[in-house]
Formats: sequence, C-alpha cells, structure tokens
Amino acid sequence: METGFSATKEGIACAKSYLGLLALGDASVETSQKNGNIKEITSIELESYNFLGIYAKLCTVTKGN
Repeated sequence: METGFSATKEGIACAKSYLGLLALGDASVETSQKNGNIKEITSIELESYNFLGIYAKLCTVTKGN
C-alpha cells in the first residue's frame, strides 16, 4: 500500500513463530510506526519468511515522515 509521497523515516516491527505453537512479538502497524517515530504513513509493506513450518517470521515495514 502506497500514497506516492516520499518517505524520510522507516519503522519495523516483527513477530516470530516456532512450530506454529509459540508466537512472540508484535508485527502491528502501530508498533512499526512508533519504532520509526513516524507521524504520517506513506507506505506499508509486509515481509514474511517460513522454514518448513518450524520457524516463521512476519515483519511490518512502515515508511513515512
């Protein structure tokens, strides 16, 4: 999702999962916005990684000003 405006800041928030039973972290947009000290969001990206269902990671990357 993008607005077309340029961004000067970036915030990342990640959550991890082990065996699909234990989940740790917070990958919310609000958390990534706070981590990057962003007031106005210009784009949001989701990045995911999964290794045979044993380990999974989801990150929210928020860009803005």
